[in-house]
Amino acid sequence: MQKVIIKHLNGSKSNQTETFMLPVDEILFGRESDCQVIYDPEKDDLVSRKHLKLTPQADNRFLLTDLNSRNGTFVNGAKISGPVEIHPGDRVQLGADGPEFVFDLDPRPPAPPPETRLAVSGQVIPQTREYREPSASASAGAAEQHSVGSREKQSTSSDRIGRNTVEQLIIGVRSDTRRKVINVGGGILAIIVAISGFFIYQGIQDKEETQRQLDLAKRRVDDQLQQAKGSAGKSSADIAREFAASTVFIETAWKLIDVETGRQMYQRVACLARKGKCTSKVLPWYIYTKGSVEPYLVAGGEGNIPIGNRGHTGSGFVVKEDGFILTNRHVAAHWETESSGNFTLPGILMVCNNDSCSDRAFIKKWNPPGNDPYLRSLSRWVPSKSKMWGGKPAIGKRVEGRNDYLDVTFPRTKLRVPARLVRVSDSADVALIKIDLPQSVKAVPLGAEAKVSAGDSITVMGYPGVSPDVVVQIKSQDPMNREAELRTIPEPTVTGGNIGKVIKGGTRELSESISGYFSEMGDVYQLTINATGAGNSGGPVFNDKGQVIGIFTYLASDRSGTKITFAVPIRHGLEIMGIRQVFD
Repeated sequence: MQKVIIKHLNGSKSNQTETFMLPVDEILFGRESDCQVIYDPEKDDLVSRKHLKLTPQADNRFLLTDLNSRNGTFVNGAKISGPVEIHPGDRVQLGADGPEFVFDLDPRPPAPPPETRLAVSGQVIPQTREYREPSASASAGAAEQHSVGSREKQSTSSDRIGRNTVEQLIIGVRSDTRRKVINVGGGILAIIVAISGFFIYQGIQDKEETQRQLDLAKRRVDDQLQQAKGSAGKSSADIAREFAASTVFIETAWKLIDVETGRQMYQRVACLARKGKCTSKVLPWYIYTKGSVEPYLVAGGEGNIPIGNRGHTGSGFVVKEDGFILTNRHVAAHWETESSGNFTLPGILMVCNNDSCSDRAFIKKWNPPGNDPYLRSLSRWVPSKSKMWGGKPAIGKRVEGRNDYLDVTFPRTKLRVPARLVRVSDSADVALIKIDLPQSVKAVPLGAEAKVSAGDSITVMGYPGVSPDVVVQIKSQDPMNREAELRTIPEPTVTGGNIGKVIKGGTRELSESISGYFSEMGDVYQLTINATGAGNSGGPVFNDKGQVIGIFTYLASDRSGTKITFAVPIRHGLEIMGIRQVFD
């Protein structure tokens, strides 16, 4: 089987040989990775990304074609302008001063026989005539008969022949002199033209070489600037220009329902009665059992307090072009989150001594101070995990949350797009929701493998509630609904800062004397950003490469007003975007 042999003479592939088994459609030469003969992108910078191609033809013929390269292709020193046929042993150079190789075949095809020589017809030259001496008698008679006349005639002829000869010699000398002058002048003119041409050619070559060096220097400067820009990272303004359109505004309203009946759950409101008479004001009821306090839940009832939330807002960001959005669990499924502070006090507290809350339960009026242990327990109540229903233990999954609406609005638009809850993380404050649109939407890049360290620059985007709203009036064009509507047009807030601390939810113990590692905040990033707040929950946290490394979650503050914000690592979002086994 015949093979194409490429013997590299210089450049980064100097003294290397590459072999290609025939048949092949074509062999590409260049610096791109999809070429068959690949040159070093840095060392062979005179070679274009796709410089030339070698195409096999029929009858052991091969065509070499330059692919509009920047520095051209040379075959045996001559620059080619179109497809040319090359033969075994030809030298090919990629650009002036670029790398060279020799083209060869193994085995080489037999050389064709030389062409037949053509005979040239011309005048046949006769043979030389041989000179012979005359006889003695004939010579004597002739001499006697012509002696006098011949002498006179010979004398006259000799004079004429001598004069003609001298004239011919003079004419010949003049012609030779004229030819020599013309030849010398032509030679001098040729020398002058050659010298002028050399200097003109040298000037063109110098100009081309200078331009080539300038182009090469410019490319190197551009590469260095690009590398410097990449190492410096993207600014918050750069990230906002690129991904603000993918950061969405979320509005929700939810309620807690009875799974069996579908009715909304309420907190009981009544007075404290003794022997059928009220001994206190009408107050909300709470119940203590199994070490925790929660609202006393009932189904319906006039005057009772509905369990739910109206007009809750948050942020999110697009992670898939088909409309999947990541946000916080406490934004999209608030019933799965602690409901601290959403209570009315004073109230009535029922303290159960066992699971059944029998008649031995202690009932009292409850107006706790801020450090009351029952109150601290109530602040950690998660509605969907209520243990009691109607004063009795809830058997199985008795209560569940449901969104009355979950709307998504893209920045600088007025259209509210309904969303549905897809998944909720059971280990972190993360939820996945989905919208349906007839067009694709731009997704943000997720930094799944990005390394995060304290001090790293970050950018947070979202819709904090303290930020002023922009409101427009929407005029109706519907004759069946003519009422105008005021609507908020969201515009994301961009906040820059740093990673303050990386707090791990678990770690590998490096000492035998240490065990039971525990983080009271779980697995989070502590941020130095505090110029945001409620409403920003669920917004993306970008690193300086423009990758999302976390989901803005919540803030903590002390009595002095110091605020610290936190973000959930993006790996928890990636977990609910796929299916992951927890053990083999």
